[in-house]
Amino acid sequence: MRFIPKDSLDMPTPFPASLDALRQSLAETELPETVVAHLVAQARPALVLATSAADEAAIPLGATKIGGSPDLPPGMAWPTRPAYPDAAQRAQGHRQNADRTLADSKKKGSWMTPAQGKLFSEEYRRRADAVETAFPLSFLGQFNLADLSTHAGFDAALPNEGRLLVFYDFLEQAESFSPAASVGWRVLWDATPAAALVRAPVPEALSSISDEEWTCVFRAAPASAQTVYTPIQTDDASWDAFDLDDEESCDAYEDWLEQFGTPDSEDRDNHQLGGFPQTIQSGMQETCQLVANGLYCGTSEVWQTEQARKLMASAHEWRLVLQIGADPNAGIPQPGAYYVTMREEDIAARRFDRARLTYQCD
Repeated sequence: MRFIPKDSLDMPTPFPASLDALRQSLAETELPETVVAHLVAQARPALVLATSAADEAAIPLGATKIGGSPDLPPGMAWPTRPAYPDAAQRAQGHRQNADRTLADSKKKGSWMTPAQGKLFSEEYRRRADAVETAFPLSFLGQFNLADLSTHAGFDAALPNEGRLLVFYDFLEQAESFSPAASVGWRVLWDATPAAALVRAPVPEALSSISDEEWTCVFRAAPASAQTVYTPIQTDDASWDAFDLDDEESCDAYEDWLEQFGTPDSEDRDNHQLGGFPQTIQSGMQETCQLVANGLYCGTSEVWQTEQARKLMASAHEWRLVLQIGADPNAGIPQPGAYYVTMREEDIAARRFDRARLTYQCD
């Protein structure tokens, strides 16, 4: 029997707020009781972060928020990335796209006007120039761990003090499958007292390329937390609830998962601290493991190598720290979502400089 989500025609269903609620929901799938018990035991508590519209001036220094301006220690500059290690190749690709777009816009029957083609061509050239030099990273959000740790769903592996701040190269959309792209994000853990923080002004390099049509500077949206229990996804590297060749069980579980939506869904709180991620594409942990060890995963060949197979045996050690999704209050657009993941040992050692950021979309 296939499980049909009760709210399949409505907005996504929130994750259960307790393990009992999770168990009751899973029982409706007619999965075997032993499988349900195993899935409940595996579920991870998490904090779902709901945002609201606000004037940033009213948001206290150091408070949890998506977008806006980061609250930094005195004297710290807005984080920037260096030129990409493969800047020449990236810039060449962007400039070729610029020439192609401009030429296509002048063809009869083109979907864009010559004026639009010129605009899009200029955007490609702007990206080409940016990858060749140091450039400020977009600010995705900051997360007050001291405040968030008071909630039952807080991930106990994380520090219970300070704040996490996440920056990302939104202009270039730094990809997760290339070691060279790892300069395209920064995850900071800072324990500066809130009273000493300084709200950094947005760099002109970011504000000058942002407008109502497209922006890499997001609105400040304060966030409040709620405890939920997140189920494991079938693509998780630690999956062992049942054999995925069991089509009946797999279909029942996947149908049940659908009701919760993905972090680029509308009418859903898409940000999450800890727990299991709601991935849009598969293989995130495996990709993190290979790229963190210097392997380029942009082609299929690497996955067949002996080195990759050995490394993937430890892919389950990567776990979600943060998930940041589409947000109308902050102006973070669809499609897609951003996932900050780390090895468990790096979380324990507070090595947040080793965090990886993955952007996924359909």
